[in-house]
Amino acid sequence: MIRLVALVGLLFGFMGCSPYWYKLPENFVVQPSGLNYVQIYFQASEDAPRIRCDLRNGQAIVRVGHSVTVGDDFNIEYEDRNFRDDRKIHYSMTPEYFSDALQSLVDAGLFKEEKPSKDAPVYPKVLVKANVNHHVIDKFTYDETLIAEIQSQLFQYRMSDRF
Repeated sequence: MIRLVALVGLLFGFMGCSPYWYKLPENFVVQPSGLNYVQIYFQASEDAPRIRCDLRNGQAIVRVGHSVTVGDDFNIEYEDRNFRDDRKIHYSMTPEYFSDALQSLVDAGLFKEEKPSKDAPVYPKVLVKANVNHHVIDKFTYDETLIAEIQSQLFQYRMSDRF
């Protein structure tokens, strides 16, 4: 009888450790990995250009423009007057700098769970997809701290094209 009670207690103990109860940590230390990536889709306002930034393998590839192809490579709306308004910027960085860039996003709340309020603004429209050290997220963000960090990094990558 005592063994049965111990076994049931152990079973309930393991149920409490179920992955369904596991909450992803919001902050962690980024470890170098070839699998780490962050994709950012950003648009400041309805009339502002779209920006897509792919951070992976020690580089940032930034696409900027009003074209629908900035957000969707396979879009075929070639009759759209802005179809050719698309620039691509390549920004290379050292592995340490790449890890620091990802760490800045993680520290700013990249993996923090967000639920939009009823008064959440439509713009800036920011969608983030990421896999950093096997922590995966796909969300629209409304967090002002994270948006400020994203804008800072996007500004840096875009300015590198001007020199």
